[in-house]
Amino acid sequence: MSDKNITFEEMLKELETISKKLESQDVPLDEAIELFECGLKLSKNCADKLEEAKHKIERISGGSEKDD
Repeated sequence: MSDKNITFEEMLKELETISKKLESQDVPLDEAIELFECGLKLSKNCADKLEEAKHKIERISGGSEKDD
């Protein structure tokens, strides 16, 4: 999935699919490496979306939320 407009939920679902494929021991090494790489990218994109959401919530709430 390389669409920039993919939702957070769709990325999580794709990560779950990748995880299940990697857990099955029927995946050839080359495919496993590709799946792993895709999973890492999706994971980073999820983290970025969460960070964006955090900043948006902080802006909406007037920045009253502080990091520990």
